[in-house]
Amino acid sequence: MPFKGIYFKLRPERAHLVHANIYPVPDINQPFLGVHLTRVASGEVYAGPTAIPALGRENYGIFKGAQLGESLRVGLEVSRMYWANHQNFRKLVHSEFGKYRKKNFFSAVRKLMPELTSDDLVPSDKVGIRPQLINVREKRLEMDYVIEKSPDSLHVLNAISPAFTSSLAFAEWIVDQSQTA
Repeated sequence: MPFKGIYFKLRPERAHLVHANIYPVPDINQPFLGVHLTRVASGEVYAGPTAIPALGRENYGIFKGAQLGESLRVGLEVSRMYWANHQNFRKLVHSEFGKYRKKNFFSAVRKLMPELTSDDLVPSDKVGIRPQLINVREKRLEMDYVIEKSPDSLHVLNAISPAFTSSLAFAEWIVDQSQTA
């Protein structure tokens, strides 16, 4: 299922306040980290991303990139998960959709840096789409990676964390697994 991450930027004159990445304490029931502050190589500071269910894999705007068939499939799956409400999915949807409003987005940022004001956030064109594996039978988000192996292939599904995917120990494990029948 595609999830959209939208961002704001800190005004350049306030970027000096952030020297390193600042993360909230994650909700262990959700596979998303929450809105955080990230300083990039250029010195800019981004706030984000959100985790809003997207209308499709290319849905970078409100409706831009949405394809009718895919949007209907995603909408059906989101509604099933919404009514099943495993992992408090309903709360996630309400909270994340609310972050389309700057006031609600800023509320998440302010928890990380109380000295910021809403005026310190400016719109950003940066948007990302993150695939999130769902367990269709159980109507819930997969919280971890899933390994699928056959005699001819090995697939790592739901490996979304850069820290996880760059782990040498995990790479060694994958090589070992791929060499055993």
